[in-house]
Amino acid sequence: MSRYVVSIEEHEYHVDIAQDGAISVDNHTDPIDVRNVGGDIYSVLIGNVSLQIVAKSVGHGYQALANNSQVDVTVETERDQLLKQYATSSGAAHHRYEIHAPMPALVVKVEVNVGDDVKGGQGLLILEAMKMENEIKSHQAGKVKEIYVAKGKAVEKGELLMLLE
Repeated sequence: MSRYVVSIEEHEYHVDIAQDGAISVDNHTDPIDVRNVGGDIYSVLIGNVSLQIVAKSVGHGYQALANNSQVDVTVETERDQLLKQYATSSGAAHHRYEIHAPMPALVVKVEVNVGDDVKGGQGLLILEAMKMENEIKSHQAGKVKEIYVAKGKAVEKGELLMLLE
């Protein structure tokens, strides 16, 4: 069995994947099926709920777009968690967090300024793609270090938008 800690915004989930592929989250055994349907697009079926998720690998995690909302996801093994706890307790942790465009889009609004303190889940900017607005939120608390885009700028998928510390 493989065990992971999955963090989505400020929530943490314990995910177990059995050798037969069965997935349980926080010891709930609702049937979960995850399939890659091409590139960065995944079909996720949880019980009777179906989701389509676009997930892009970024640094040590993923940026995922589901239901017109972007969330940042980290996936760590139990060993990764222990190493992170050790680094944090020894004072060695100083992380930079990059915000990337999950798709080609137009910047509609930048909701923060350089130097602003942000909370996990706080909106950072709004992108418009295919006439739909998508709010890009911070995965964690931090301070806005750099902003690389402005209102009206067209961005490409994967383009660096903002840097948090």
